[in-house]
Amino acid sequence: MFSHSTPEQSACQVKKIYSNNNIALVWHVKNMLEQQGIEVETRNDRLYSVAGELPVTECMGEVWVVSALYYQTAERLVSEMELASLPEFDAWVCHACHEKVDGTFAVCWNCQAAPADPAVGASE
Repeated sequence: MFSHSTPEQSACQVKKIYSNNNIALVWHVKNMLEQQGIEVETRNDRLYSVAGELPVTECMGEVWVVSALYYQTAERLVSEMELASLPEFDAWVCHACHEKVDGTFAVCWNCQAAPADPAVGASE
């Protein structure tokens, strides 16, 4: 009744590591992982033209790690890439209601006013 997989079989299990509706990011992740010696394959990277006819979530490009042995390394690399791409912003004070607003907000959480200066909050 129960099947036991050998280490060789479990190492060859393909696991999804990344998905995004931006195909350029999907290919970027694929290229980044391949440069690190991790064998990957892409799926759904040509379905963007049928999005709407099919559910959008079914049309998102995906990157799959071919060998489960490399999954944790690939997961770490993708996480590092995503963290590096997040912009950092300083907190700012709303000109309309004078509330302190965390830098992650594009508008004031209290009154929904945009910063008076578009450069406010950007860190260098």
